[in-house]
Amino acid sequence: MRRSNKVLLTVISILSIVVVLVTLFVKNISERNKELGNYSKYAIIGKENIIVVYDDKLALKVPFEIQIDKKQTYADLVKQKNYDKVVDSLNLILPEKISVYRRIKFGNVNLDIKNWINLPETSIDGKRYILTSNLNALFKEYLQIYDSRDIEFSEMIIDVLNARGKSGYARATGEKLKNKFGLRYNAANYEKLVDDSYLVINEISKDKLEKIVMELDEKYFKVKKDSNMPTLANAIVVLGKEQNIKTDIEVIGEKSDAAKIEKQLKDLEYKNIKIKNQQEKQEEAVIQHGEEDYFIAYKIGEKLGIKTLEKNDELKDTVVIRLKNKK
Repeated sequence: MRRSNKVLLTVISILSIVVVLVTLFVKNISERNKELGNYSKYAIIGKENIIVVYDDKLALKVPFEIQIDKKQTYADLVKQKNYDKVVDSLNLILPEKISVYRRIKFGNVNLDIKNWINLPETSIDGKRYILTSNLNALFKEYLQIYDSRDIEFSEMIIDVLNARGKSGYARATGEKLKNKFGLRYNAANYEKLVDDSYLVINEISKDKLEKIVMELDEKYFKVKKDSNMPTLANAIVVLGKEQNIKTDIEVIGEKSDAAKIEKQLKDLEYKNIKIKNQQEKQEEAVIQHGEEDYFIAYKIGEKLGIKTLEKNDELKDTVVIRLKNKK
């Protein structure tokens, strides 16, 4: 009888431990889910794939079998527990970057996402790669859905820095933005005079920054990622001299059409314009740009009436305008 009681107590103890462990496990998963909900953009590194989430609007699935390069897949990095490199490699191709991730080996994360999409991929020599040429079109379709979540102009603070040496220029520009959008600004002189203009993006949606750029006289705003300028502003606008500009503009198209675009650009006071004859068929006009030259391409596109922009990581200090070829 005593032995039976001991066995029963042992079983009860084991069951109690199991219940406690399961409860803690479920609680841990729940807390992780709640923590992720505090971020608008994040990645979940799961059991078989990576899910990149943008608000509750869009979730992108990236299978572990996708190649990062010719030698490594995402599965290789996950096995090495090199999760930072997983995120870094994703940010090299994603138009909208992420910084937060969670590795979840067990359980499920309940995501109430409207659109679930598998990233476009292609096969080369039996290996799977992300088809980066289709990413911009994919994001263009969904970006407008969640970019509008940003704070209102009236709640924004913009740092306006004068890097061209013109007295009172930062304040005059800040007043212009204040009168147009109702935002607040801090005006100051930049640490040195520079030719390029810069944008440092802290917390502001792309569509609002596009509107701000279109109100400014400068044409060559480059996106500056690594900034050592401490600020609570949503964005920093550095106004350069834009005299000795190193950014080239290539116009590719039929000779007469390209000449018209060249004239328009010169009338708008753009520099370093080169014309190339286009031999291959081009279904629609498009402007290609490197990552840091997006707002240069955007402003040119708005001035010329060309709405299609394509990111090309091979481009640096060059914006390419490909005109529609009638042939």
